[in-house]
Amino acid sequence: MPRRARLRVSAIARRAFFFVAGSLFAGFLAIFLNAVLNDFIPRHFAVSISVGVSVAATLWLLRLVKHPPLLLRKVHPVAAGFCAGLGVHIARLWIR
Repeated sequence: MPRRARLRVSAIARRAFFFVAGSLFAGFLAIFLNAVLNDFIPRHFAVSISVGVSVAATLWLLRLVKHPPLLLRKVHPVAAGFCAGLGVHIARLWIR
């Protein structure tokens, strides 16, 4: 049975940095895209599309730098973005 390697402080700090940076990037991108799309389509759809696109772009960018999130490591970025946008769309319908 192989021994589990202990995580070094640098590895934990790197994971924490990419988690925070990815979250901030997705949030800012969603806000920016929502502001742009809000002029052209209804707000309900603008929010869903902006969240989906921002999640897909963030996951794609994190894969480029070789630091995808642990639970989404094997998920295609477009599939994750689609599911995130669909989840926001469904949640907005239920919240009303």
